[in-house]
Amino acid sequence: MNMSNFLRDSRDYRIGNFYMDRQSSRSAQRGFTLLEVLIAVAIMGASLAILLGSVNRNLVLASQSKNQTIASALAQQKIGEIELEGYPQIGEQQGAFEEYPGFYWYLRVLPYDIEQLGTEIRIVILDVAWDEGNKVLTIATAISDYK
Repeated sequence: MNMSNFLRDSRDYRIGNFYMDRQSSRSAQRGFTLLEVLIAVAIMGASLAILLGSVNRNLVLASQSKNQTIASALAQQKIGEIELEGYPQIGEQQGAFEEYPGFYWYLRVLPYDIEQLGTEIRIVILDVAWDEGNKVLTIATAISDYK
């Protein structure tokens, strides 16, 4: 029986024609594990940075969506008020929504004559603006003087 096939020492093991000390193999494994941990931490850090960027972008979009919804509701409300007042006068007006600071309206009423109908129509154009980066929502409708 060839003694070279057996372990030289209980701490050694054979790889091909080479003997490796088990203790040095453990330190190599620890170093490799440390490298794996460092790579994992780097990947997690990059993922976290991307995730936080996405969360921040979603917060901005939620705020914009909220303001767009408020502007739409305010525009519908203002158009409803104009329709309740009756046939609007030609001209321009502007103002602010007191219950919603930072939201403003600009109203234009233009004549539009349709001879075939025998009635006059007013085109009402309402712009609602808010303080978030010069955003404007425009709504237009037609109101007739039909009696």
